Amino acid sequence: MPFLRLRYYLPLVSATTLCLKPITMNKSFSPSSILAIDAGNSRMKFGLFEPGPSSLSKRAWPECQQFEAMPVEDAIRWDMLSAWTEQTGRRAAISGTNPRAVQRLLEGWQTQGWPAPFLVRDCSMIPVEVDVDFPEKVGLDRLLSAVAANALRPAGRAAIVIDSGTATTVNFISANGVFCGGAILPGLEMSAKALHHYTALLPLLPVHELGGDEPIAPGRNTREAIRNGLLWGQVGAIRELVHQLCRHQNHAVEAFDATRSPWLVLTGGGGPVLSSHFPGVMRLPSLGMHGLVLTAWEHVANQVDPT
Repeated sequence: MPFLRLRYYLPLVSATTLCLKPITMNKSFSPSSILAIDAGNSRMKFGLFEPGPSSLSKRAWPECQQFEAMPVEDAIRWDMLSAWTEQTGRRAAISGTNPRAVQRLLEGWQTQGWPAPFLVRDCSMIPVEVDVDFPEKVGLDRLLSAVAANALRPAGRAAIVIDSGTATTVNFISANGVFCGGAILPGLEMSAKALHHYTALLPLLPVHELGGDEPIAPGRNTREAIRNGLLWGQVGAIRELVHQLCRHQNHAVEAFDATRSPWLVLTGGGGPVLSSHFPGVMRLPSLGMHGLVLTAWEHVANQVDPT
């Protein structure tokens, strides 16, 4: 898939299990190019997606043709977005875990005079079945990643999505495509900043320093000790969480690429740092944005043919 550089408002509902309609896009619908925007906690990501074939998915799969990420507080590059969408009718889909950033996007969008974007406001708009205690409180990014994982995972095989961002999430999707919850822990960058912020002398270690040569234990100076703690702590936590998810869901964990085990996919900004430690695991840089596009396509398809 040709990625270029990688550099939610929730209404309260009362339910223990919220069953949502899975993707059933009618065959007469033809997906079109769309701009996807993910307003995250620390970064805002923009991707221009076009429908294309996939060796893993039986349906049209959104292929990323343009990609840009920026700090969430930076000025939005409307000139870039205008150039990207000039030939696509300004079609766009927006979602995010940062309500203030989403609101800033919507206000700027209105100023541009462009057609209203498709906005994922709550979990009821996302085509995935959810089986957790409080479905309305699940992050939209986690559910959108589940949509994409369901489009890619082998039939009849459960999936685990590892998303390494501001927070790291490890989520379980059943063999029937149901989002069953998972685990949330501090991500690499958040952990590094916490060590620096809550201590008097520990330096701030940029995440990019975790790449390259693996840290050798024991760390013989402060920076190397932090590198050891951040990287091996994150790798070990993810491995143990995958093991616990599989154990409690009665799945084998022979190896991360074993066919009897759940299908695993790694996504998020920490993916390049972590991927070498999880051989056999598929890595897709922005899985949730693919899920956002698939959700938008189904919304349009249902408007064309509501049956």
